[in-house]
Amino acid sequence: MKRILIFIMIISSALLSSCSNNSKSSNASNTAEETIKDPIYVGIDVDFPPFGYLDNGNIAGFDYDIMSEALKLAGINGEFVHMQFSGLLPALQAKKIDAIVAGMTVTEERKQFVNFTEPYYVSSQVMLVHKDDNTISTFDDLAGKNIGVVIGTTGDTVMSERTDINVEKFDTGAAAVLALKSKKISAVVFDKEPCKNFAKYNDDIKLIESDAIEEDYAIAVRKEDTLLLEKINEGLAQIMTNGTYEKLIEKNFK
Repeated sequence: MKRILIFIMIISSALLSSCSNNSKSSNASNTAEETIKDPIYVGIDVDFPPFGYLDNGNIAGFDYDIMSEALKLAGINGEFVHMQFSGLLPALQAKKIDAIVAGMTVTEERKQFVNFTEPYYVSSQVMLVHKDDNTISTFDDLAGKNIGVVIGTTGDTVMSERTDINVEKFDTGAAAVLALKSKKISAVVFDKEPCKNFAKYNDDIKLIESDAIEEDYAIAVRKEDTLLLEKINEGLAQIMTNGTYEKLIEKNFK
């Protein structure tokens, strides 16, 4: 909880500064011709619990809650569209969706093609291994092994840069975990919270986070959609300062 409060303080300051700077320039840059669609379409990955999942057929999770609240506070109507993670950025560029909230890590490569809001969560890359495997305790121990990743994720990027492992790519975390459980791969490298969720409900695998790689999650929009970016940031700033963020953390992670 202490770490969460520190994160809220840091991000609130950044968001408020961003909103202040945006408001000073908005009169000049956000002219009458720049409008926000009604509704906007938001891409989300429901194979990414607890950030995105289906609850009796309805989209739910922390990402859904954060975006829904930010859009409401910004006065924007939104509709959520489920896509596999690997298809989200192409869909945004093709204008099939207008924003992405899917535990997407802010990277320099992605920033070449999209604009990100201020971060709304700090996560990390960790490992899942079989419960009876005591040979893996750090990322260095993956050398020479078959490793599962989800296509397009940070884990995919980081592991694919290594030449000393064999990378097996999967469409979803659940598919990677099934391969791990059947011992077709030795480990899964994926985001911490989904991995904690998988370990909680599968007693034959365990979580390894001894040298976790930290990363920021943020909402992505197209480069040209500066007004939409500004309004979502304004909504996030309110969430961080009005007590909503802590309530959503409690709801989704406790």
